[in-house]
Amino acid sequence: MSQITVYIQNTLTGQKAPLETVTPHTVKMYACGVTTYDHCHIGHAMQAIYFDVIRRYLEYAGYQVIYVRNFTDVDDKIIQRAKERGMSPRVLADEMIHSTERDMLAVGVRPATHQPKVSESIGEIIQMIEDLIKNGSAYATEAGDVFYRVRKKADYGKLSNRDPDQLRSGTREVLSDGKEDLLDFALWKQDDVLEASWDSPWGRGRPGWHIECSAMAKKFLGNEIDIHGGGLDLIFPHHENEIAQSESANGCCYSRVWMHSGLLTINKQKMSKSLGNHLSIRDFLTRWPGEVLRFSFLQNHYRSHVDFNEAVFLRSAKRLFQYYQTIAQLEELAMKASAKPKSLQAFSPSPEEIKSTFHSHMSQDFLTPRALSELLTVMKEVQELTQKKKPTEADFWQAKDLLAVLKEVFGVLGLLQETPEEFLADLKIKMLASLKIDEQEIQEAIKERNEARKQKDFKKADAVRDQFIAKGIEFMDRPDGTDWTFRFQEIGDEK
Repeated sequence: MSQITVYIQNTLTGQKAPLETVTPHTVKMYACGVTTYDHCHIGHAMQAIYFDVIRRYLEYAGYQVIYVRNFTDVDDKIIQRAKERGMSPRVLADEMIHSTERDMLAVGVRPATHQPKVSESIGEIIQMIEDLIKNGSAYATEAGDVFYRVRKKADYGKLSNRDPDQLRSGTREVLSDGKEDLLDFALWKQDDVLEASWDSPWGRGRPGWHIECSAMAKKFLGNEIDIHGGGLDLIFPHHENEIAQSESANGCCYSRVWMHSGLLTINKQKMSKSLGNHLSIRDFLTRWPGEVLRFSFLQNHYRSHVDFNEAVFLRSAKRLFQYYQTIAQLEELAMKASAKPKSLQAFSPSPEEIKSTFHSHMSQDFLTPRALSELLTVMKEVQELTQKKKPTEADFWQAKDLLAVLKEVFGVLGLLQETPEEFLADLKIKMLASLKIDEQEIQEAIKERNEARKQKDFKKADAVRDQFIAKGIEFMDRPDGTDWTFRFQEIGDEK
């Protein structure tokens, strides 16, 4: 496949433009990872899922992607939480890194090409700080701290469109700790916390937050990278400071493209433990399969602000339930394909048209909502094929071709990655637990209803059926027996 031209909205320029990489056919991409002081919440999943899809699509479009996503395992929050729990900062950080890796895998986020830790990049961080001191962009204090000279960078504020003079406006003119200017930010902090501090030319200490990402990006991707990503809340000061120190140290552009994902709210409120709407990925996974969260996010463009509630998750579960049922039916038809007919009646859209339409949306700044909308239309048309009473050999082959292309494009989105049996079984277990219904109870009700029907006691049979419909469970009578499914509108989905 030839390489697809991908257009991206660049936060730095405020414009959408074709991606032009430093090295032809290769994308060097960095995204800020989590600070490892607690288990990840679904806000962390939001950014990780979006950039995972961006990475997947760039690969699908014909690029080699070198993707770096870091772990911030040195931080004030880690030190404080470790102290509260009576453990070392290193043990806590390692525990949370393992937790993060499990959670991200469960929501379909592939490991990055490189996943560096700050604690393993101290040498590179110290070297970059030394370079900044040498060229006058930074200075050390007698106390053992090192600060970056903000006013040394003439274009400081270009990402966030902030004027340094306006930033200083309203602040008290009080300098401490040897800082030359209130705007200057820390590159190195004097500290001697065990397992969270290192020896340096300026004394024992640890790195400032911003310098960490600059050093790790340079270590794995070089002086100039193609894409730097993160949440909208990181534009200032984190990404602004990254640009300043990287360009001052390296003498060139830091990142050609800056991409920022939107912010998450729950029931139109910022997620917070104090508000009782904080939802960890682990807690989410006890109630829903991981793909439900992924699908919920991808129905929004990565730059949009997202608001979630239970109804959103229920609708996503319903849609995935239907998709997996359709895939199962396609697989059943495709398995019957034997001798391929010389001519096949064209299915509209064809597999080539499905892929072309998918590219037309994803290549324009990764428009996942439009791509999913088109795929919904395709799925509805595919259902007509799967519901034919007397399918032909041509239908079997069409099912085989459609199955392959649907798995291909959904795979770029990280969806429909399980077998239908695995997903549907997982969804049933979790939704039944949420509804406080035991499957044995359902099977006994089916048996009771069937016995009533044998006795021609249709009033009783209907009463048993209606009792479970009210609970969100619907019985389905088939030639080989009675099965059951969810009646989503009774559970709370929109009518």
